[in-house]
Amino acid sequence: MLHGIDLEVKPGEVVAIIGPSGSGKTTLLRCINLLEQPEAGTIKVGDIIIDTTRPFSQQKGLIRQLRQHVGFVFQSFNLFPHRTVLENIIEGPVIVKGEPKAEATALAR
Repeated sequence: MLHGIDLEVKPGEVVAIIGPSGSGKTTLLRCINLLEQPEAGTIKVGDIIIDTTRPFSQQKGLIRQLRQHVGFVFQSFNLFPHRTVLENIIEGPVIVKGEPKAEATALAR
């Protein structure tokens, strides 16, 4: 369970979340992407604001938009073993969103 978390990541900033097993790293990431539903607070990514005081069922469009802007890769989790880290990261934008490979690669770097 997480309490009192405030996190701000500036555009272009890279953040590593480190800590001992069981400290809430995965839970935090899952809450940011709403794979787990936080019980209180807000999540803001760019202009997208998810407010836990409103039912998540009424925010499906916003949640979809948020998920298109937030991504994370867990070490050794469902990665293609025959591809590089970069190839794994650009897979979604290229295949699902149809982004040109060069653009996805530039953004991933």
